[in-house]
Amino acid sequence: MNLADFNALLEKYSVEPAAEPAESLPVSELGIDSFDMMMILGDLESSVGTQLSLTLDTTVGEILEKVTAAGH
Repeated sequence: MNLADFNALLEKYSVEPAAEPAESLPVSELGIDSFDMMMILGDLESSVGTQLSLTLDTTVGEILEKVTAAGH
């Protein structure tokens, strides 16, 4: 997964981030609420076939790394 894939996922759930997604930015600073995070997490877990441990404090880069690692 890369940053473009993450942005596409935000668009899929009609999430308009409060800040430009960057790998060093925590998800909470994007303005994503816990419901949106649940939906995004469910989508990510379905795509990699495993449970991921993500919170609003997780950075975008950490999400990309975890999804990429779980997908291999």
